[in-house]
Amino acid sequence: MKSFIQIVLAFAMLGFAVFAAADKGKPVYMSYAGYGHDLSMDSNEDGFAANLTQADGNGTFGRSTIAITVEFEPDQDLLGNCPEKYYYAFDVVPENYWAFVTTFPDHSQLFGVFNEGWLCMTEDMREWEGQSNGFYYGGSGRFAGAGGTWVSTYEGENLDSVTGFRSITGDVTGV
Repeated sequence: MKSFIQIVLAFAMLGFAVFAAADKGKPVYMSYAGYGHDLSMDSNEDGFAANLTQADGNGTFGRSTIAITVEFEPDQDLLGNCPEKYYYAFDVVPENYWAFVTTFPDHSQLFGVFNEGWLCMTEDMREWEGQSNGFYYGGSGRFAGAGGTWVSTYEGENLDSVTGFRSITGDVTGV
């Protein structure tokens, strides 16, 4: 069933990507800040849990709240792309399309997915920064039928190693 859902999402994202390429779309920008924590799920059994992030945003479409799921896996091959202060490198677990929901005060929602991105972390595993990119694939209210692409850069600090509680700030650009 999981593979079927991933195939359906892949075709939906391809359709929206074609639509976005045909119509240049509206440039989108948003900044956000919030917090996240680890979940009890580890999709690839590497010892690093999936996590949930919740943030407040503001940008092109106004104020919003955001919920994001993602899991990273160690990938030291990416370390060469990290600034000098970082010791560990991670890749977004690509076997799943991770998702986010952006909710606006009028209760309209914008949906997105991704399975590409990276994260760099200091040796003490406290500070980190990264980037992810993906697709918008619809929504509700004023975002029904939305499509396009996005890139998000982010950074934060791990505050509690037991629960994986962390801070996050970032921005999103796209169409």
